[in-house]
Amino acid sequence: MKKYLSLTIVSIMLLFLIVGCAKDASEEKTFGFFISHQTNAFTSELTAAVTGKAEELGVKVTVYDAEKDPAKQISQIENAVNQGIAGILIEPVSVDGLVPALAAAKEAGVPVVVVNQRISDESAADSFVGVEHYTSGFMEMTAAAGDLGGEGNVAFLLGPLGSDGQIGRTTAYYDVLKDYPDINVVFEQTANWVTEEALAVTENWLQTGTEIDAIVANNDGMAMGALKAVEDAQMLDKILIYGVDATPDALAAVKDGRLKVTISQNTTTQGQVGLETLVKLANGEEVESEILVDFVLIDINNVDEYLP
Repeated sequence: MKKYLSLTIVSIMLLFLIVGCAKDASEEKTFGFFISHQTNAFTSELTAAVTGKAEELGVKVTVYDAEKDPAKQISQIENAVNQGIAGILIEPVSVDGLVPALAAAKEAGVPVVVVNQRISDESAADSFVGVEHYTSGFMEMTAAAGDLGGEGNVAFLLGPLGSDGQIGRTTAYYDVLKDYPDINVVFEQTANWVTEEALAVTENWLQTGTEIDAIVANNDGMAMGALKAVEDAQMLDKILIYGVDATPDALAAVKDGRLKVTISQNTTTQGQVGLETLVKLANGEEVESEILVDFVLIDINNVDEYLP
């Protein structure tokens, strides 16, 4: 009897040890957040939302900055999968370039959630959390066309060519302009989401002497660069400027009447829901294949509701 009891106690102890080890292994899982870059307020807010949600959920997240390089992001994904990453949350550098690496990760059993910017083959991921960038571009250009009274010269500042945000928003600009034949596009150039690049590009435009009535930027970072160039040239009374992201500096500029419009894409919500969705997948739960958040157009009339 004593021998039987001893064996039973040992078995129970071993069971608790196994369960404890399994729990520890689960707690040690590391998720990866693969972001296209970390050079503006939008990506900083998105990263903060993801890491903040990780603390709330009690999971570990490693942030990988691709520095706008598709090849680097692919390498980061492949290395992380080889090292046993528990799940991938990605804001992709390009629409097409990341598809093979994500498809391979998914095939290897690693859950994949794409956030903010889509990929061309959605079957390479388990879920998309974000927005329709076309919608924000349509809202932005519609506001600009209305403010111009349907006529004038506009210039477009574009994000990295081939990125989902750049494609969606720019396509919408031109779709809006189909109804405004008296609005002419006099300049169009990428500034890669970067304020300093947009400043230099806009300075070059202004130096040509070409009349510009409005500058419509794919994001707030570039809009703020354009704003500085226009202010430095003392032309703010002649050129209207528009952006997307509702970053703190853009909101302040809208409040001051220096920026006409910014559009919120609920960045924090995207990051939080993105990670939450990934953790659910890793835990074997079912999730929606697409989770969209709404845009909000912010101008002088409602900016006070969104100021930090």
